Amino acid sequence: MAKSIYLDNSMTTHPSERAVSAMLPFFTDKWGNPSAPHSKGQEVVPAMEESLKSIYRLLNAKEEDDFVFTSSGAEAVNHVINSVFNDVTHASGKNQFITSNIDEAPALMAIGRLEKMGAVGKMINADKEGKITADSLAEAITPRTALVSLSWANGLTGVINPIKEIADMCKERGIFFHLDATHILGKLFYEMDDVGAHFITFNGDHLHAPKGTGGLWIKAKTKSTSFIVGGIEQGGHRAGSMNVPGLVALGQAAREALDNRDFVCTEIARLRDKLEKGVIEGFPEALLFFHDQERLPHCTTIGFPGIANEAMLYALNRKGVFANIGGGSFQQIGLILEASGITKTLAHTAVNFSLSRETHEDEIDKAIDIIVDTAKRLSKISVRLRE
Repeated sequence: MAKSIYLDNSMTTHPSERAVSAMLPFFTDKWGNPSAPHSKGQEVVPAMEESLKSIYRLLNAKEEDDFVFTSSGAEAVNHVINSVFNDVTHASGKNQFITSNIDEAPALMAIGRLEKMGAVGKMINADKEGKITADSLAEAITPRTALVSLSWANGLTGVINPIKEIADMCKERGIFFHLDATHILGKLFYEMDDVGAHFITFNGDHLHAPKGTGGLWIKAKTKSTSFIVGGIEQGGHRAGSMNVPGLVALGQAAREALDNRDFVCTEIARLRDKLEKGVIEGFPEALLFFHDQERLPHCTTIGFPGIANEAMLYALNRKGVFANIGGGSFQQIGLILEASGITKTLAHTAVNFSLSRETHEDEIDKAIDIIVDTAKRLSKISVRLRE
């Protein structure tokens, strides 16, 4: 059987071998609880501190900022939204929580849950370029807005939101601002002072860390009550015994993400462009969505007019090419494109392909041939069905 080609790195990434190796001793030998006062517990502390330093470097965070190690990006997002509800809404009466109509399930569902407790959720619409703009936010915010929660970039369209303008507006209005940076860490250069967020969350398994890892960055002097209560671990931000193996693995993954950032932004972007060019040349009917926008270097969304994306995804899977049309924490890609003004018929022909630093050129060459051949075959079937 031919080797499969994994182009679904916006959903999850292959765990780094070095990250997995780094965590193993903390299952078998150094298994103590760091909260314990004795040497068995304290022997894990140096590795934890080193891992946290690596995560801070990846985030470009300051020493005085707080970081909470979580079980996932979804937990981190829920932590932010619930803590703002507890710390701001209860104290001030500000109860409006804003996200976007192209955001992911954790933010949408967490805000939806709070609506049963008196919060008011508001979704702002993406523009025709697939972005969430400060102008659209300005129309949505009110004196009762407590939090704006957005993804820094969309993991399916690849479009990067203009967060500086949004952050400036939130600062001017005294509104807390949360960014989910899952899809940009290790793929975008930034200075934390220019970001302007109060909270940044991410999912570890999107940067080659094992599943069950994630993080929440909290700007210095920003109040954030614990989402999981029951102890004083992590400075009182999250109760429960520390998952030391997971933290060590995330620290290793953070080091590798930082070391490979230039490579991803140049070489992987080149392979992404090669994939797009090859598909368009082989199947001229194909359409590239948002390719003229500022976008992530590793992913592309391509439409195949006349071909249902579910059929395309299924056929590619049979050929060993793994892509994405949404699901899991994502909305369906067709709904995301519809929200950006793409016609329903065309939107539901779109397929996302996302690369990683482990993607090789020969895989892209093979993927182009398979994608083009599959599109041509399905297009012929579609024509016959319409006749």
